[in-house]
Amino acid sequence: MASFSQGIKQYIEELKEVKVNLISSYQDTLYDIGDKLVYYTPLKTGLASSNWSVGVLGYIENEREVIAGLKGAASLNSMKEQVKQLDGTVTVEYSNPVEYIDDLERGSSQQAPAGMITPTRVIWLR
Repeated sequence: MASFSQGIKQYIEELKEVKVNLISSYQDTLYDIGDKLVYYTPLKTGLASSNWSVGVLGYIENEREVIAGLKGAASLNSMKEQVKQLDGTVTVEYSNPVEYIDDLERGSSQQAPAGMITPTRVIWLR
């Protein structure tokens, strides 16, 4: 009976490790998607690329004041921390509070005529 009990305990530990690995992969994927959004965001002033966030749908926990001129670094640093709070049990969204982000998504910049979401989606839906 002891070996059966030990086998169950070992199986439970292995499942815990699988869960940790799945959450880590999920978080890495969320960050990578955010990284592509930043990459495809036009860089004139850096305002739009520096203000991406990821969080729970309808509520971005680490929403911050608009940051100017960091060419995406603020977005990536923030997202690195934001994804650590997400474990795959909620629906997430990416947001950007910059006033003209919708115009950029509709292709108003020659740097990103397809917007930011479309090219990012193409990469992740292959």
